[in-house]
Amino acid sequence: PIEAASIQRPKRAAKSTRAALSRRQPHFHALQKDRDPSGAARTMAPAAKDTTSKKDGSKTRKDAAKSKDSVEKEPSVELTEEEQLEESRKAVEEMMGVSVYEALQHERERQAKEGKRRASVSRFMYVGKLAEGSTDEEVLAQTKGVVAELDAAIEDSPWNHPTTVEDMAVTGLCLAHANCVVGVFETKCPNALDFLTKLEKIPALEDKECRVLMCTEDCPSRNFTGNHFRKVSKKPDNFELSDDLDDVDVAWDLFQDVLKVHQICTRRNVPDPMDCGAADFIPSADRIRACADSNHKKPWFTLREFLEFFTDPIHIELESDKVWPTQRFEQVTGYLDDVNDDLTSKNPLPPGNEIGPEDIKN
Repeated sequence: PIEAASIQRPKRAAKSTRAALSRRQPHFHALQKDRDPSGAARTMAPAAKDTTSKKDGSKTRKDAAKSKDSVEKEPSVELTEEEQLEESRKAVEEMMGVSVYEALQHERERQAKEGKRRASVSRFMYVGKLAEGSTDEEVLAQTKGVVAELDAAIEDSPWNHPTTVEDMAVTGLCLAHANCVVGVFETKCPNALDFLTKLEKIPALEDKECRVLMCTEDCPSRNFTGNHFRKVSKKPDNFELSDDLDDVDVAWDLFQDVLKVHQICTRRNVPDPMDCGAADFIPSADRIRACADSNHKKPWFTLREFLEFFTDPIHIELESDKVWPTQRFEQVTGYLDDVNDDLTSKNPLPPGNEIGPEDIKN
């Protein structure tokens, strides 16, 4: 065992008083001893002076101050208002960094160079019942005519410019049964509203029994290639749109089936879905007609309601107007035409009821 007395804490080296004083020793007139080899002090001599005198140092500092003053006193150039705004903009950019808008623009430019330009289209899905006496061929032909009108008007569209002609094109798929139709189409938003406006006017479609089940804005890419119109058929499945069914799920499942039909036809390069194995995904006529019916309570817009909501001018009726109706002032004229200058009536009253000037004065 090690004895406690043998354990000693190491001592700190004592600080040299001479070293501490030497750090505080001033520059000038430091005396140092001139010692001989034996170590004995012989004489005290002044320490060697700095080569740069105090006077020269102060002169150098004065010259530097004068040169600094001369730089600061140079005439400043006044900036114009545009230059001041530009300087402010640069200062804000340095402080805040790149804005979200600039980042999005940069990303779009990069995608355009890579050929991956954002489509930014609107996607709609509608279902409808055919008007009495109309056929599936007629509704398909009339819907094709609507698309043809839009294609012919693309060049004159106020929302179009030469670099986005293909963006204004209508792509999608329209499936027509003998008594109903379901369609999904994609195009720019102004073109989409024009499409629905023209679709409402085709005679083969019952506008009161037509509903918009889906509306998606600013889609980054298209799901459909080209625009296709197909006659289809399927066995009845007695589909019922009960209240417990979620309206979003019903519309989404219907859209997925139409999209799968298009994908299978495109992958197998067969235009008719009845010939390429896509018949299993074709929505039944019972399902389409149940969604298009105007009697159910699902919150889907009818075609007329949708257009009124998104295209018609906004009308606001305040609750206060219903409680306290706004007063209407009407100008009444001609009530003095039957009175003479002396305020007697031009049409005398029956005998015994005459009013004279004295009665009016009183």
